[in-house]
Amino acid sequence: MTGDHRKKASTRRGTDTESAGNATAPAASGERARSDTLGHVRRAETIADRTDFGAIRSELPDGWEIGPEIVQFGAAPLAEAVVIEAECVGPKLLLKPVDDTRPTGEIKLYERGGPRATRRATMTVDSLSAALRAAVNRAHQLFRE
Repeated sequence: MTGDHRKKASTRRGTDTESAGNATAPAASGERARSDTLGHVRRAETIADRTDFGAIRSELPDGWEIGPEIVQFGAAPLAEAVVIEAECVGPKLLLKPVDDTRPTGEIKLYERGGPRATRRATMTVDSLSAALRAAVNRAHQLFRE
């Protein structure tokens, strides 16, 4: 909270910050502690940041969509992936970086045949662009089946 917010909050409670004396000092040190903790947080680029969804969408067969999705594999941390799927609960293709800190590096492709089918790894490719090409080609194959 900034000083202005504290004054408004204190006034709403019926106490003026000027008469509160050092009552705001612990809040300031608490803010500093939170700020120090968050100071180590940095924005990480994800696979969705590097995917041109509009361009890929225009290459997909009718009835197919592409978008980001948060996934989890076993006990691993949550990760962002790109999903290409048929709109009518059909096949689903999932692209996930092998190393989440390198979203344009090696990408593992997974496929699921339907809503009750298990997701299975089908291949690993050396780049995001190659993975997107492979997934679009696979979507066209599945569309024709």
